[in-house]
Amino acid sequence: MKGKKYLSVCICMAAMALALVSSAYAQMPTLPLKKSIELAETALSKTSVDPMKYYLYSVTLSNSSAGQFWYLTFRPVNPSEYNQIFAKVYMDGSVGLSGGPFSNQR
Repeated sequence: MKGKKYLSVCICMAAMALALVSSAYAQMPTLPLKKSIELAETALSKTSVDPMKYYLYSVTLSNSSAGQFWYLTFRPVNPSEYNQIFAKVYMDGSVGLSGGPFSNQR
């Protein structure tokens, strides 16, 4: 019985250590958030979209097979007029736009 308890404690400690180690290796973004917002706004301004009709609603840091990116959501000031626009800003500065008027583009 004492051996099983010891084994259980060891397994729990190993699981906690693994969780701590994996969170320590979470990659810090190499592109500052402020710069990613500027890049997304610049990309929007180069399209037919009027950036003044949108406001920045949320930002998250995400990962994909293409790499780490900032995921920005822009919501329309007048919700009945347009849908949300999403911008993926990768650490190399590239920007991908989707949603809203970009939904039908392939």
